[in-house]
Amino acid sequence: MKINGWTILFHPLFDDQWQQLLNLVKSLRSRLSQEDFVQHPQVKLFKALTVGIEEKIPNEPLASYFAPQKPLDKYSRLKKMGLPNRYRLFFKVFPQQKAIVILWLGFPRKDERPTAPIGAKSLRDAEALAPFGVRRKTKASAACTREEEGDKKDCYRVFAKMVKKGQFPLSLKDIIDSDNGQES
Repeated sequence: MKINGWTILFHPLFDDQWQQLLNLVKSLRSRLSQEDFVQHPQVKLFKALTVGIEEKIPNEPLASYFAPQKPLDKYSRLKKMGLPNRYRLFFKVFPQQKAIVILWLGFPRKDERPTAPIGAKSLRDAEALAPFGVRRKTKASAACTREEEGDKKDCYRVFAKMVKKGQFPLSLKDIIDSDNGQES
């Protein structure tokens, strides 16, 4: 997709997250009333991501408010601006090529024990929906709803590990050559 002169691409990791969320939202649309649908957390997340990708990021992709601190300063992230608390949308801007690659949606890691997220029909569905972090409240999960700053499961630490492992090439050519860039 092209917005404000910027070509927007999805990295396969984000494309998988996007497709899962899109499929969930489609499923919810057919099962819920309009009132329940628009209030559903995953629908709100999908809307916030859509607005972020189509409006906020391409309007000013190099803005300082998208810049994380070192060692991730070669990347950008969308936080707040409609996203749920502690969610981060990581992306890489290539100004010379006028391209933005949406890399990964970081989200709060809740209790690792399997519990069915709201909207899941079974625990099998729970695995597919886990990135979207909405789970039924249980005594075990209620105590573990937010990671502490510096926690190994913090989305910045998880993203930094992925960067260190080379999952996100620094050049657009490397992303495209490795068949990692999928036009959104």
